[in-house]
Amino acid sequence: MNDLPGMPDRIHQLAIRQLEGTLSDDQRAELAALLTSDAEARRVYLAHMQDTASLRWMFSGRLSRKTAVTLAAHGPEGVKAARKRRTAWLALATGAALAFLAALPFLWSQREYVATITDVTDVEWASADGAHRPLARVAAGEEFEFTAGTLELAFDTYAKVQIFGPAKFTVCDSKSIDCTRGRVTTHVEEGGKGFTIQTPKARIVDLGTEFGVDISEMGDTQVVVFQGSVDLTKAAPDSEKHLADANQWTRTLEQGDALLLDHTGETQRVMSVKRRDFFPANLFDHYGRRRRAPLITDVRDNIRELESTKCYQIVWGGLREDAPSFVDRQHQWNGKTEAGMPEFLLGADYIMPFNDDKFTPDLQVEVELAGPATCYVFFDDNMPPPAWLLKDFEDTGFDLALDGARTQWHRAHNLGKGPGASVDFPFSIWRRDVPEAGVVRFGGVQPPKDRKRSAGFNMYGIAVAPM
Repeated sequence: MNDLPGMPDRIHQLAIRQLEGTLSDDQRAELAALLTSDAEARRVYLAHMQDTASLRWMFSGRLSRKTAVTLAAHGPEGVKAARKRRTAWLALATGAALAFLAALPFLWSQREYVATITDVTDVEWASADGAHRPLARVAAGEEFEFTAGTLELAFDTYAKVQIFGPAKFTVCDSKSIDCTRGRVTTHVEEGGKGFTIQTPKARIVDLGTEFGVDISEMGDTQVVVFQGSVDLTKAAPDSEKHLADANQWTRTLEQGDALLLDHTGETQRVMSVKRRDFFPANLFDHYGRRRRAPLITDVRDNIRELESTKCYQIVWGGLREDAPSFVDRQHQWNGKTEAGMPEFLLGADYIMPFNDDKFTPDLQVEVELAGPATCYVFFDDNMPPPAWLLKDFEDTGFDLALDGARTQWHRAHNLGKGPGASVDFPFSIWRRDVPEAGVVRFGGVQPPKDRKRSAGFNMYGIAVAPM
């Protein structure tokens, strides 16, 4: 292969990609083949790596410019000759470094790369040795630990995983991670179905498409499904990380469901989650305004433990056109006409309830507020206003609309984009001023007398804005 045209240039290209961490599996195999079959290719590769090491040492301050130039021109022996009285250790270190660089292709060729680091935001690594950079490839078996920040991985199996610190996890293979600490949001495309997160207390297997996991320092595992469904399996009582067999307790969680497996192995309903914990927001909202402090701090209801696994989601500053309305449907809030949503609602905090709560007439919902605020209720015009709404709230005269997604009952519905597009259900906006921090209570609803499924009816929405 000595007379192969362009071989030195190709070695340089592959070596640069290797140093940048962008070498593909095919390119890695090509480089390994060149180095194992051709002595000239090995010489070119070693010369390139030696020059790279010299430049890095020169600009890092570890070697003087003169020493680095000598190393680049004459190799380790030249440095040794120039420093006869004090360079035995340097020659040994240089030889070891070059030997390590020469062995890298053969070591790397044995590793299975399964993902790419696509984002590193404000990450504080637990140790300098454990730092990783964007666009680096990730091999099966690699461990990550950081105390703050966000790391995003794109797996080759069409799964995107965001991990929020403090976190500690291991990439097991192309379709699973083992996480002992941290919050994780996973979005899986159709080809990535089956992506798995192992925690000290559970195993979560994705059935498509988006879910979140929060693992505490004690190992408590909270799972919330934003879209699609997952299989949640408890770990064996005598196991910290691995499941004993296939006979363990398993439950399928659907969109809007959330459960907590505590450190004792007991199962608890999760009453509410804050979406910002799994989908961090920027400092500025959708309308370019700086985000204010959240007004809604908690939501709870009178549904008995495990009688329901549905979970309220609190969205801080997120009300806008096409905002998702319910945790268990794909419906969206929109302005009723092209004029758009009333301005006083834009950027408000709001709650995503579960639409099926419309079938619970004795429902009681409590919303905890951090300070003075105006509470809004979006009420379906297809239902009679209940007594609690008439007593504590007043109709503003403004309207909102629900853009209904396709369901088994409404097969002709499709989501539109923007105000006034594809709206299906008109809602009236009711308001109540709350002068100080505290709890605001809401009740259940009564279905319309005309129960035609073609018309349908929906659970109310709740929003909160500064008073």
